[in-house]
Amino acid sequence: MTYPTQPAAVFTLTIDAQEMTVRYLPYWTKGLAPYGHFEFKSPAEPRRRIPVSETGYRSYFAPMDEIEAAPSVEEYARAVALAIMAQKSGPSAEDADQLPLF
Repeated sequence: MTYPTQPAAVFTLTIDAQEMTVRYLPYWTKGLAPYGHFEFKSPAEPRRRIPVSETGYRSYFAPMDEIEAAPSVEEYARAVALAIMAQKSGPSAEDADQLPLF
């Protein structure tokens, strides 16, 4: 399988006064359930903590139909980041792989 190498979008997302670089690759997987791929990265070298990751990097896959239903890729990425942050501070890790998006 060949994966896209060129991102469709690279943008800066600021949450809680902290910047993250977001790299988005649509249709990273093909088939019946195509997925897009988001990379949330620290803009600093060496990487520093960002709101969604202590290591400065977070990978996230999402169904293309959800991404395309969002008002924009940037708004979808913001919703994902906020959901990840809420999950980290939430009451339990029981639903760790379920992110509320909209």
